[in-house]
Amino acid sequence: MPPRIPVRFPWPSRSTVPCVNGRNAVRNFTSTPPTLALGPQSPNYIDVPKPLQPTFPLSPQPKGHLPVPRDVFKTRNRHPKQSPVFLARSTRVPKDAKAPGPYSRDAEYRLYKQRLADTRRSALRDGVKQLHDRKLTNEALHLSKIKASYADMRARASAPPRETDVLTATSLSPGIRAFLAGTLPNTSRENIPKRRDAYHRRHNRVYDQRRAQLHDLYVNARTFIVDEAQLDDAIEKTFGTEEDPMGWNQSGVMGRRSEGGMEGLSPWHGAMPEGVGDMLTKLRGGEGVGLAKERAKKVAEELTGGKM
Repeated sequence: MPPRIPVRFPWPSRSTVPCVNGRNAVRNFTSTPPTLALGPQSPNYIDVPKPLQPTFPLSPQPKGHLPVPRDVFKTRNRHPKQSPVFLARSTRVPKDAKAPGPYSRDAEYRLYKQRLADTRRSALRDGVKQLHDRKLTNEALHLSKIKASYADMRARASAPPRETDVLTATSLSPGIRAFLAGTLPNTSRENIPKRRDAYHRRHNRVYDQRRAQLHDLYVNARTFIVDEAQLDDAIEKTFGTEEDPMGWNQSGVMGRRSEGGMEGLSPWHGAMPEGVGDMLTKLRGGEGVGLAKERAKKVAEELTGGKM
């Protein structure tokens, strides 16, 4: 990190200024530090705190991807490249190395070439052995990482639930709780008849419900609207016709206007409808005979399975 320039200039203190009399004495009127001694054009005009450890720009991320390295030990020969047979055939030593004569002009050059060949053969043997050792090391490291990852996944999958999860898991169904706790009902031979009886009871309950729904559909089929004529009759019966529309009387009862007393155009033609308090008063006063009839009708329909 480059050295910093001091950003503040030490102003002369009171003791360094020659004081002839009280008029020339330097007097401090504030406790704030002195002003900056550098101009606005200086990079240290604003005092920015620096970290204790300097930061360096990150190296740019290389673009693209590296090619897959070639497997140098892949060969069609029956002897692998790291075998002594393959190395001996690849780095053959000459049977009779001819030494230069005493009067040879290129003796130094020939000796140099022989030393160079020996060095090349030994470098090839050592390089193949080191590459093979590095390959075995990398494969063992990769296999150990995979085994460690699998072991960690198996340990996490078979680990018991944490206490916090057990105490906070309040939305699990009883079946899932029994499955996680290992307390599911026994499925041995002795428990098969009970499970078969429970299945038959559940099946009979569903069958009875469907049969009741089918009976209700059969009974109410006579009131179904299947053509346009029945639809027109139902509309006229509910809303009336243009010549004889529907109306409401003073009690809020709807009927045809030709019947008399149905001059109202809405259910609010008469007085306000009865509230809950009025209905309770009627029930207490003995005016709930009609309600009792409706209840008796519903009870009879449930008992007989028909419609009244």
